[in-house]
Amino acid sequence: MKTERVVLAVIAVIFGLAVAGVAFFIYQSTKVVPDNKIQTIKATPPTPTPSSSISLTIDSPSDESVTDKRSISITGKTAADATIVLNSSTDDQVVTPASTGAYSISTSLSDGANIITITAIAANGDETTKTITVTSSTEDF
Repeated sequence: MKTERVVLAVIAVIFGLAVAGVAFFIYQSTKVVPDNKIQTIKATPPTPTPSSSISLTIDSPSDESVTDKRSISITGKTAADATIVLNSSTDDQVVTPASTGAYSISTSLSDGANIITITAIAANGDETTKTITVTSSTEDF
């Protein structure tokens, strides 16, 4: 007798929820919104991030290069009035390029993959960053 009451209560709750759901659906589908209540939303497209005014190239070494040396020279070009910042796991350096914008930085490498980040900072504060990976290995390939 007690389980019959529980089963009947569960069936009654499910039936009540179904009736309420149908009633709510009918109410929402027949509801009319007056024209003066409809608002038009204007979406402006996003503006792209302005590109940096400073350029930075890395001439050597190339990204994903492998060397058997423990020290490399990183060369490239940027603006003459920029400041070059090199960050790696073994070294942090700040250098100023030549009057032509050419730079050369010598840095040491640890065994395995070395992630080297080079940032050029212009006099007005604009920055451009490039990252290369150089692997140092003494194994023969």
